[in-house]
Amino acid sequence: MLTTRNLRVLVVFSCAMTLGLLPALAQEPPLPPQEEVAPAPVPEPEPVVVQPAQALSVGNPSHNTEVSFFLGGLAGGDLTTIISGDFSLAGTFQNGRAYGGRVGYYTFPLGVEGSFTHSNSGLAVTVDVSEIKVKLAARVVYMEANAILFLIPGPVQPFVTGGVGLHSYKLTDLGGRDVNKWGWNYGGGLKINISRVSLRADVRDHMTDVDAAALGIDQELADLLGLSAQRLHNVELSFGVGFSF
Repeated sequence: MLTTRNLRVLVVFSCAMTLGLLPALAQEPPLPPQEEVAPAPVPEPEPVVVQPAQALSVGNPSHNTEVSFFLGGLAGGDLTTIISGDFSLAGTFQNGRAYGGRVGYYTFPLGVEGSFTHSNSGLAVTVDVSEIKVKLAARVVYMEANAILFLIPGPVQPFVTGGVGLHSYKLTDLGGRDVNKWGWNYGGGLKINISRVSLRADVRDHMTDVDAAALGIDQELADLLGLSAQRLHNVELSFGVGFSF
C-alpha cells in the first residue's frame, strides 16, 4: 500500500535521479583521438652542373661549331734574314703575308679543326753561288687538319695544337714547278670567346721534308743552296676572328 511516507521518498529519489542524469546527458560525447599527420617532405633542389662543353662559349654554350678567318705572316717569307740572324716580326709580315680560314668543332678540353693557309710570297731565300745571287721564291698553300688541347676552361683559353696536311709550294723562279709534300705542324695560341664571336692568336711551325728531286734542282746546286734532304720550317704568326653557330 502506497502511504504518504513512501510517496515522499519516491518523489525525493526521482528528483535526485533527474538532477544527477541531466548534466551527463547534456554533455557531448568525446571525440575519438585523431592521428597526427606528418608533414609531406619537401624535395631538395637538384644542383645545376655546368658541363665542360658549356664552359667554352660564354653566353652561347651550345654553339661549338666555328668558322674563323685570319691574317698573318710566314717567317719563311724571307729565309735570308733568318739565316743571317736579322729576323724581325715586321719583316715577317712584310715579306710573307698570309691569310686563310679554319672550320672547327670545339669543346673542353679537346677540339678539331681544318685549316687553309695561303701566301703568295710564303717562301724566299737568296744565296750567293760563285758570286752569283741565286733566288728561290714560292707561293705556299697549307691544307691541314689539327687537334687542339685547351689548357683551362672559360672565356680565355690558352691552347696547344698539332696536325698534319698537304703542303704545296709553287716555285716561281724554277719554271713554276709545283712541289706537293705531306707535312705536319705544331704550335699554340690563345682563344678568347665572347658570346658567338671569338678572337684568336696562333703561332705554328709548319714543317716539310724536301730534297733536290722534289724541287727539280741539280744535286750539286741543291747542296750549295742547302736544300738537299732538308726539313723546311715555316713559322706562322696569325690573328683571327671566329663566328660560332
